[in-house]
Amino acid sequence: MPERPTLVCAGNVTLDVAVAPDGRRTTAVGGDAVFASLAARLAGGEPQILAPLGNDVPDAVADVVRLAGTPPEDLPARDLPTVLDVVRYRADGSRTWELVHGERHFEEMSPGPADVTPAMLAADGVLLSGMALAAQLALSSWLRPRTSATVYLDPQEDYVPGNERALLEAVAACDVFLPSEVEALALARVDDVEDAIRCFLEVVPVVVVKRAEHGCLVATRRGRTPVVVPAERVVPTDSTGAGDAFCGAFAVEHLRSGDPVAAARAASAVARVAVSGVGVDALADAVRSMESEVAR
Repeated sequence: MPERPTLVCAGNVTLDVAVAPDGRRTTAVGGDAVFASLAARLAGGEPQILAPLGNDVPDAVADVVRLAGTPPEDLPARDLPTVLDVVRYRADGSRTWELVHGERHFEEMSPGPADVTPAMLAADGVLLSGMALAAQLALSSWLRPRTSATVYLDPQEDYVPGNERALLEAVAACDVFLPSEVEALALARVDDVEDAIRCFLEVVPVVVVKRAEHGCLVATRRGRTPVVVPAERVVPTDSTGAGDAFCGAFAVEHLRSGDPVAAARAASAVARVAVSGVGVDALADAVRSMESEVAR
């Protein structure tokens, strides 16, 4: 297994406005592909972002994309504005997302099969993050017959209702399924997370259910009883990209070791870093520190 796995992080590059329960607003570079790629670097992988860039890319976005492992000029270009999200947090920890430019724009700013290069098909792994539904479904079905890469699927809870059948087909086209607990219950249409895991193991070999501060559950077809991997405790500053960071780090360690429980532990440690700053700031600082150590 590769010591420094190559991983394609497919998703979006965004600007995120986080609104706290008390109304405080913070704008930061975001996007699932960016969080995942920074986390993958921190976990010792060699990631590449697959996400379109708009026609108004701020320098801060370009700098973070480069730090995450991909020259901005290598990304697909769209003659559209950058994706802008408003994430509103409630006191109970739940949140809602608003796509300022709308769903159609988000779909056009999500990657598709035409954006995939031959080098990406040769990568050790591909992580399909929670992009637009049509794009995620198209990539999951298109990739399977064209690559021997391990494919990881991280869905998005907003589009689960009404699309269960299509999403289960996407799950079946992948090797590792990484839903949140909310997504798992909604997709399986059950009330118990272990029932949901059993459902998914019928179509995918490895299931990892993310449970925020409660850690995650890891199950495989060989060991169907879920293993509880606790979260690393921290008072979060911004949890927007925690799940994306978890998935990026998980994929790298899983590709390296083949051990999903070890991968979940490594991912939990990286997710802890992700939530300790605003947007991608904490991950970016950690990657810069890592680069400085290597350069010494």
